[in-house]
Amino acid sequence: MKHNALPSFRQRGLSLSSLNVPRRYHLPIILLRTLCLIPSVLGTLYNTQAAWGVPIRDSGGAITLKSTESDYWVANIWCVLAGYWSWILTTSMMRRWLYHYEISNAIVRLITLTVVNWSISAFVCSKIATDRPITIWMTICLILLISNVLKLCFGSSPKYHQKTEDVLQSPVRINLKSTAVKILVLPLTMVTFLTMFVALQQLDQLQYTTSQLMVNQPFGLNYNDLALTTTTSGTTSILILIISSWSSEGFERRQMLRKTALKFIENDNDVAYRFVIGQPPSARTQMLMGPKIETESEMYKDMLLVPASDLRGDKSHKLFEAFRWSNEFKYDYMVKSDDDVFVRWDVVRSELHGLGRKSGYWKGLVYRNMAPDALGADKNMNTDYELPILPVYTSGTMYILSHDVINLIVDIDTPQRFVSAEERNLGIWLFGYDINPIHDFRIQDGNACEADQIAKRFKNKKLRDMQVMYNNVINDRLQCTSLDTTICGLCYPCRGKKNDWRASNLACDQFKGVTDRHPNSYLKVSGANVKDSLEPSMMGKNDAWIIDGLLSQRTSKFSETDDWHLLYWVCWTSDSSTFTDRHWRALELVWVHEPRAVIFMISNTLPDDFFQDYTKAGYEIHVVNFNKDNLLSWNWYFGPGTLDWLNDWDKWETGKFFYWHLTDYIRCLLLYNYGGTYMDMDALWIRVPPDNNLEFIGSDYSSLVSDREWTLDDEGLYLPQGLMRFKRGWALFREMCESAFSSYTYDPECFNCGGPKAITSYVREHQAALELAGFTILPREVLYPASYLEIHRFLSANPLAEQELKTKIVVNSWNIHLFGKMTNHLPIEKGSLVDFVLKRFDLDVPHRDTAAVSTHKKNKIISSTGTWTVPMRLVGPRNYIYRYMSPFTRIPLDSIESRRRALQQPAAGRFQGLDRIYVRGGPSVVSKVKVSLEVAFGKLKIGIPPSPKFTKNTIELKDASQKDINVLLNSLIYSPSPLLAANGGRDRMNVLIEYSNGERDEVLVDVIVVESEEDGDIL
Repeated sequence: MKHNALPSFRQRGLSLSSLNVPRRYHLPIILLRTLCLIPSVLGTLYNTQAAWGVPIRDSGGAITLKSTESDYWVANIWCVLAGYWSWILTTSMMRRWLYHYEISNAIVRLITLTVVNWSISAFVCSKIATDRPITIWMTICLILLISNVLKLCFGSSPKYHQKTEDVLQSPVRINLKSTAVKILVLPLTMVTFLTMFVALQQLDQLQYTTSQLMVNQPFGLNYNDLALTTTTSGTTSILILIISSWSSEGFERRQMLRKTALKFIENDNDVAYRFVIGQPPSARTQMLMGPKIETESEMYKDMLLVPASDLRGDKSHKLFEAFRWSNEFKYDYMVKSDDDVFVRWDVVRSELHGLGRKSGYWKGLVYRNMAPDALGADKNMNTDYELPILPVYTSGTMYILSHDVINLIVDIDTPQRFVSAEERNLGIWLFGYDINPIHDFRIQDGNACEADQIAKRFKNKKLRDMQVMYNNVINDRLQCTSLDTTICGLCYPCRGKKNDWRASNLACDQFKGVTDRHPNSYLKVSGANVKDSLEPSMMGKNDAWIIDGLLSQRTSKFSETDDWHLLYWVCWTSDSSTFTDRHWRALELVWVHEPRAVIFMISNTLPDDFFQDYTKAGYEIHVVNFNKDNLLSWNWYFGPGTLDWLNDWDKWETGKFFYWHLTDYIRCLLLYNYGGTYMDMDALWIRVPPDNNLEFIGSDYSSLVSDREWTLDDEGLYLPQGLMRFKRGWALFREMCESAFSSYTYDPECFNCGGPKAITSYVREHQAALELAGFTILPREVLYPASYLEIHRFLSANPLAEQELKTKIVVNSWNIHLFGKMTNHLPIEKGSLVDFVLKRFDLDVPHRDTAAVSTHKKNKIISSTGTWTVPMRLVGPRNYIYRYMSPFTRIPLDSIESRRRALQQPAAGRFQGLDRIYVRGGPSVVSKVKVSLEVAFGKLKIGIPPSPKFTKNTIELKDASQKDINVLLNSLIYSPSPLLAANGGRDRMNVLIEYSNGERDEVLVDVIVVESEEDGDIL
């Protein structure tokens, strides 16, 4: 009998697989074999995580060469190959050991092989830098390749690959050549090909260039010849860096700049400049241009050679090195430009000298909320930056940085980040420093030539036009004379130009800069700064009077003072015959509650003396006549969009809504330029706001379901513009009008697009930032106690009207808006709520009924007597309730209801609303008036002019108008005695007015002192 050389267990016929082991050993052996894949799995996980972390890793910049995302993904391919070859090696050796040894001995050898595999992988990883993943796994694959080749050559036998019975019956030899091709050559070829393909791709796209290794090279040429007036002399010093190149075109551009723009700063000790070039891009370039550049440097002493490549894609690194060089010198401002840009250095120098020294200063043509490929794709940036928008940056044509900003960029411990677009690189460098660049649209990227442009780029073919522009300037001609002015500059008005930058889906904000307005673009980042820093007024330079001493083109007497709330703006664009008694009374109600108010009537129909009867009584109202020419000459526009819209006045004027739209536009401009209160002529004041510094707009509810698309909430809350009070400079008015009233977007058929819909839509997007800055949305009942569908009942007779006025309207409201379009045709019926308001608040200043002219009722006088003579009457309350609130009483403002109730409360001790004390009628001016004031227990004081507290006082006024008397009475403030404040009670106040002509009137007021409830309840 032939001897069977197989182990005893193989003779039992229990094997169910090619491993030829009992079934109970299948799982352990499979698990042991799988352990050989652990290094490859761990390597794949590490490389994947590292690939995802590349943008974060390189956010600080790359000074030395680093692996990119592509490197890690290629390393993963080698990981897979290493795992495959490790599996092949382990499986082959396992078959051999199971054939020759007992299972226990084979398992020991299998574990040993796995440990050796792990150890070799760990050793290779420890000896090669982790930032070289491809090298690591190519080395491991090389070791596995050698192992598999040796195994195939010396250890392969068909008996290890067949079952027992097959081995005994058919001893077939393994085809080593075929096996080597399948398991070694073919996978290696595929992986090598993929690696080479990715490597070639990175040669075209990778931004990590060898120029970044030039950190130890010195600066060259005229690097140490800089001479600037030091900052201790008080003169603003300026350093100019002009980025140039080794090319012959760069040489020509430098010569042209020296003959033109740079002559503006010739012989200025406080201004210095350098042309910045990098290391020669090639030996040929150095041989051809080197002698020329050396001669140029010796002649002009204005060349700077920096340790960075001069290749086009390395401009950012070249600029960074120039910044690093400049930081060694003392200067106030650094201005960066290019050698193909004509800069009005005379203008720049003059403006910086006038500005003085500033910190954190950054100025240029600002780009904000721009996608990485919005103005041309930056492949280098797209490779490593998965950002929907770029940080704010300025055009590389020209920008200005203060010295401390340069220091922030170069004087840091961490390496900087470089992308090819240097202007975007600047935004990346400064991102996170909270430095907001100042937008200057006079710096232009394109081919436009504008009259006030300060930086214009010229292409090589038009380089001689620099000479033309320079000659224009020095000969006192417009700088664009003989140059192409048909192209519209970015952010400039485009009327009459052959292009419009809005067609490129760009929007331009006067303060924020250029943005992408494409409707399908990313969500834009809204800044927290909702107010503009308006340029100060300088009479005789950038401003002129519209009304001498009171109103200029840019500001007013009150705009920058604590009395800004005294400014009132109204508009009137229809014929004077439509100015009815209710409109006169709307003006009177302003002066009843605030006699110091100054009203500006913006009108294109009313004469200057239309309100002379009120001005004789001392009240201030001024008619500001306007037309298209006036608005343009006063610079009453927000930017290029509204400027074009005004220039096209004749085109829009035929529209049926034009004058409504014009009123919407003017009210926004007035509040933006001057601040104050804008009110429609159908708004009736019944009480002044409790806080003079409160900035507010009212709210109402729309009944139209279609309006829910733009209202503030699902219930239809929107913001009417019939009454608003704001300080000057709120950006929402400018941005809203530049959008709604631009010739590019204006819709003459959309009635509401520049009114409530426009402002509500804007506030809806920016509500949190606006309210944080003091923008207050009042509850509906404060300014609009009745909607436009209900307001008619306020004009209808109602036996409960007076009770409703006292217990509801005056308690909750400051104003009643009559919605003129709904009520102008309705009479004010006797006994109506509005009738009671007009009777209670009436100055009784005689004036002509201008509406009577159209009905042939000549010389009709509106007054209580129907004549020009009206007796004086002192008006005041019978009872006045003083609600005392101790300093310890808490006022909770953490709920909508509590805030609403706080807004509704009158100022303590002030006689407001129905408690108003004032005189009506009487002569316009009286030679002498005696005002006697007395209180039984408490104290009084006069706010204007300020006086100490008193119990009894007599004030004499000479040549006093009705306004003068009412200003004094309006400033009365009552305070209770300590006993009344503690326990409550009654006090008695007496007000007596005596005229020199014998007229006199007296008001006795019963003062009731009560204490507000504890726990912060506001009565």
